[in-house]
Amino acid sequence: MSTADTLSYPDPSTERRGSRRRKLIVSAVIVVLTLVVGAIAADRIVDTVTERRIAEGLEPYGQADVSVEGFPVLTQLTAGRLDAVHVHAARAHYEGVEFADVDARLYDVPVDTSRPIGTLKADALIPLSTIESLAAEHASLPQGTSFTVVDGRLHLESSLLGQPLLVGIDPQPQAREVTVTATTIRLGTTEIDLDALPGFLTSAISDITIDLGFLPAGLELTDIAVEDDGLRINLHGSGVSLG
Repeated sequence: MSTADTLSYPDPSTERRGSRRRKLIVSAVIVVLTLVVGAIAADRIVDTVTERRIAEGLEPYGQADVSVEGFPVLTQLTAGRLDAVHVHAARAHYEGVEFADVDARLYDVPVDTSRPIGTLKADALIPLSTIESLAAEHASLPQGTSFTVVDGRLHLESSLLGQPLLVGIDPQPQAREVTVTATTIRLGTTEIDLDALPGFLTSAISDITIDLGFLPAGLELTDIAVEDDGLRINLHGSGVSLG
């Protein structure tokens, strides 16, 4: 047997079939990737449009930055509820009351705005000027009395017998209200025992209530912190309706 008889050569038709198969696989992968990229791009467009519409709906309360969280948004919209929405506003007002640095996270948010939100968590700053106006609705503070923050604590600032009066007060959350308790008193440079606080001031302080009952039903105060510009409040609620 000759050498030529022992050599084997690849079948040209087999090579062509293998080449076509590889081309088909590559083409299929390209098509799938194109569809995936297109779906992601379409979802991002819908996401952007949804965020803009939510921000527009909030314009009566202030300019807000809105972020719809979760992917894909298209399926969330189809289901009629958004998984989570993050809203932040440097300034906002609700029922004529001013707030600052509002940060809210809404979960299980219905597309139909007439239906309640699953859960809402928020924090906001109540400026000192807002605190004064809200407190004045329920308490008759002596003329010239104002709220101020000294050394990280909330105080009432007034005057008595021609000397500056500074009363330290401790704000506490009570459902949908902020109540206060006197903690210290200083007349001029002298610290005075709380029991020596004049009766009219004792009564005025005990009457101080910052009523937040105007906020959407379902929201309640969970915490309060004193900041240089006012009170930072934390809110939480389930089944909250903003409509």
